[in-house]
Amino acid sequence: MPAMRVALSLAACLALIAAGCQASPTPTPSATIGVTDLSSIRLATPSPPPRPAGSPVATTTSSRPRTDSPSAISIPLASPTPAATGPLAVATPYEGCINGWISPGRGSTEYLGALAMLNSQMDVNGDWAIDEMRYFTGPDVPWILDPHYDVVDYWYVRGSLTSQPGFSGRWLLEQRTELIHGISAVAPYTSRGYQSPDWTGFTGDGPPQAYLGLPGQWAGVPYDFVTGQGDSGQPGLPDQVISCLSGT
Repeated sequence: MPAMRVALSLAACLALIAAGCQASPTPTPSATIGVTDLSSIRLATPSPPPRPAGSPVATTTSSRPRTDSPSAISIPLASPTPAATGPLAVATPYEGCINGWISPGRGSTEYLGALAMLNSQMDVNGDWAIDEMRYFTGPDVPWILDPHYDVVDYWYVRGSLTSQPGFSGRWLLEQRTELIHGISAVAPYTSRGYQSPDWTGFTGDGPPQAYLGLPGQWAGVPYDFVTGQGDSGQPGLPDQVISCLSGT
């Protein structure tokens, strides 16, 4: 059958040439998706490995490329193509939230990607009760120069483990590449908005410790993520995305 199809195709082409016909040019896509559009970055659905039961410990590998080791779970990013099926949702940019934000639907790659990072880096394996999740994109902080990423994926998550309601909090997640991603800061569940000193980041190494108001235990030296005090002295988020957390 393949040989017959080739013969038929060849005969058809010869007939067109003999008649003086020319093939129409391949149509050019009318538009492409910009690299900072929320729809330009597609996350493959992660499959986190099983986790043993036990006391949760935040073995976080912050997404900051200047100090990190890669996380154990890879969430690959795919480049946009003209054949993309369209945006995941409409996100309206506004001052302080350069590309707008969306609330990922349950089961979406953005939703599952956030849970995979929480499960992996906090060493938990359970169902989550998510009260709020926001996904947005924007530039890297200007003080990270080598390497500096034009587009960073950000998540805001507020929720708790269904099996341990007391294991609750608010998290900021960041992803720069499929290997450089993770929890960048954590805040008490009862806090609101994005302000100092609610948000804590951790840098360096050290034995895991419990902190008042924060879920699990955290390794490294704590610092104020909003102001950078205790670490670099530089803010944790760029100005272009701070308002993406308004009303949280």
